[in-house]
Amino acid sequence: MGIFSGKDKFVMNALRIKERGSKNTPSNFSDKAVNFMKGMPGYYPEMHETDATGKKVEHAIDPDEIQNITTVEGEGGRKMYGEILGEKEFVGEKDEGIYDALQKELDSGFAKKKGFKGTDVKEYEKFKLEQMEGDDVKQEKIQVEKEIKDDTLGGSMTEIKEVERKENFFEGFENQFEIDGTRGEDNRLQIDVAVDGGKIDFRNNKTSQWIDSDEGQKVIGGLGDMMGNIQEAVKNQLLENMSDREKQLLRAGVGNINRRIDQELRGIMKIGPNDARGYGISTPFHKLLDLYTNDPDKLQQIIGALGLTQKARTITEQQEVESSTPGTEGYETNWRQRKD
Repeated sequence: MGIFSGKDKFVMNALRIKERGSKNTPSNFSDKAVNFMKGMPGYYPEMHETDATGKKVEHAIDPDEIQNITTVEGEGGRKMYGEILGEKEFVGEKDEGIYDALQKELDSGFAKKKGFKGTDVKEYEKFKLEQMEGDDVKQEKIQVEKEIKDDTLGGSMTEIKEVERKENFFEGFENQFEIDGTRGEDNRLQIDVAVDGGKIDFRNNKTSQWIDSDEGQKVIGGLGDMMGNIQEAVKNQLLENMSDREKQLLRAGVGNINRRIDQELRGIMKIGPNDARGYGISTPFHKLLDLYTNDPDKLQQIIGALGLTQKARTITEQQEVESSTPGTEGYETNWRQRKD
């Protein structure tokens, strides 16, 4: 009588097979019946079948069942390979009376003496099959693998790249006269002079010694050239604002244009009585050196107001650019069935 027929019209569905079965072969049914039911919805054997929606089901693999494990080292980690022995299957010719014989062994207590503790003849058949070897017995070897990746540290590298920038305001001037224009706190020029109250003290011997040094003479020479340009610009402004009569008198030797330039510069640079008494800043040149050293932004405004500024050039230079790569966190996968 077939499993789908009987006086009670018993109908077996795939879900019931799954509940009653074990691994890939449900109990109490022939291999032929199992193969037939593998196509029914709801039936999905362990490890490599799909669920009712067609999505692959990944079942956990017991590491204790894995044999012949090998490890292959790779870059940044390793892969491990192994195999799991599936259930044994009898492929020889089966005696029609085999189940009667097995039942007798169960009834007589022989099966219990051999270590079998159950009462089901099909389970006893599997128990005996597990102990059999030879050409009549086939056992599947399921290949499995896992991957282990180690943690990696972040790295850094330095590259030389060409970058463009705008020229600093005094950069061309300082390059022309070979002046070290390094500035420190509060944008002050780093030169070895005496500074008091944010101004150069020209009465101090330290300042005099620096002015006489090679470094000081470069700065003095450069600022002398700058002062000449400033005086010329002030002179031109004075002449533009003079009447024709005043210009005629100057050409006739009446009046002193240099004195008027000096007076105009004292007003532009805001040289007060206390500058001379307290710091020895008695001339526009002293004030020019003081502004260049301690207040370059103010000096830039003065030069700009006199029309002496030019459009800043674009400078291309090589710079070291450091970049870094983040580290990665390692991982270890579960054992899974090999796909290849």
